[in-house]
Amino acid sequence: MDAEHARALSRSLGPLPEPLLASAMTRPVPAPPPAPSPAVSSPSDLERMRHAGAGDPEAQAWLMTHVISRVRRIARTFLRSAADADDAAQLALLAILESASSYRGDAAVDAWARRVAVRTILRYARQQRREGAPVAPESAIDEEIAQAPHQPPFEALPREARAYLDELPEAQRHVILLHHALDYSIEEIAGMTEVSADTVKSRLRLGIGALRKQVRQDLAVGRKRAS
Repeated sequence: MDAEHARALSRSLGPLPEPLLASAMTRPVPAPPPAPSPAVSSPSDLERMRHAGAGDPEAQAWLMTHVISRVRRIARTFLRSAADADDAAQLALLAILESASSYRGDAAVDAWARRVAVRTILRYARQQRREGAPVAPESAIDEEIAQAPHQPPFEALPREARAYLDELPEAQRHVILLHHALDYSIEEIAGMTEVSADTVKSRLRLGIGALRKQVRQDLAVGRKRAS
């Protein structure tokens, strides 16, 4: 997805979304609540999403406020520069707005929006990598991992986590970030990346194994992280 695609998405949504998105991207947004989301939407959320899909300004504003903090967090994890992260987040928000009319309430709104956002942001990150742009944040990945409820098995690394992750195949790197940095479950990652849960588990196992091997090699030669 490029800037022209983003503009085309914006035009298809009419005159409202850009001001909405600009406002949402600049105002402070509270962190998402820690409580788990329900498996399905509530009747009121389903009604709001129906209105959002029909272009209702109030419902669209509610949707953007409801999902933006998680979308931003995902974008910051996969994109190095703040500008690229903002671009990816905006594309994801536009995709969420564009897809609102297809929402059927089979999952909670935030879970549904996360799937849309992850697919959009991963496509953007892959495009950036193909074009040679840096896509792994120098410090954001380390910060996300340090704060994650599931502590990954590569603490106190001789190099930054980013350096190790950059050496992994893309599919393994993505599932490790989604699981360990963003704390999504195996089932959630399977839905977001459109592969089976067994495939996600396999990619995690192989990726973590490769990370451990890299760390052992660095420790064996006495490599230390630059200060």
